[in-house]
Amino acid sequence: MNRKIKGMRLFITIVDRNLGNKVVELFEDVGCHYHQVIYGSGTAPKEIYEYLGFGVIEKEVVLSIAPTDLVPFMIDALKIEMHFDQPGHGVACTIPLDSLAGQRVLNEIMREEKINKDEILKNNKEGK
Repeated sequence: MNRKIKGMRLFITIVDRNLGNKVVELFEDVGCHYHQVIYGSGTAPKEIYEYLGFGVIEKEVVLSIAPTDLVPFMIDALKIEMHFDQPGHGVACTIPLDSLAGQRVLNEIMREEKINKDEILKNNKEGK
């Protein structure tokens, strides 16, 4: 692997329903390639939603794993393309990740190498 990783972050983005794919496309363009979109709906009182600037209660949560050096570019993409610098357009935060499950997982996240399901099953049977 040619790219030196200084750290990984879990980038959490919360947007209105049906905007999660747009977030994924923006992050893909920046160079972040591992995402999971989760559908959510709120249970907090209406006052809290109004305070946070949420208009619609049905949301999509996009979980992305990215190298720390990409995070500023991801934030810029959200500000420019999705107006995250204005109230009511979404919420984003990051959490540092101290470890990953191994070199293959890191390679998959960085798109250096595709994880082959059959190979993983074979290695598990062989005890690797």
